[in-house]
Amino acid sequence: MKKVRIQTIIASGVLAGVLGGMFALAASHMGQKDFNRLRFEGEFYQKLHRRYFVVIGAGLGFALGAAQSCIIQLSKINIDPEQEDT
Repeated sequence: MKKVRIQTIIASGVLAGVLGGMFALAASHMGQKDFNRLRFEGEFYQKLHRRYFVVIGAGLGFALGAAQSCIIQLSKINIDPEQEDT
């Protein structure tokens, strides 16, 4: 019987997390209306969108990549109810 490999799930999640973070960073740069003009005076508020967009994008990418890997691995496992060991 085939088993679910945790290493594959983690690797898929990390790769998708990196891609999600890069996509979120690019979207935060492209989404600014006036890129060269600062809207906020404080340094914390100037970089706020970059910090949280990257974290949210990486987290969603990791979750989706790991879930997709789990689904693919579980779909390859054939479970026969007559031979099931309980």
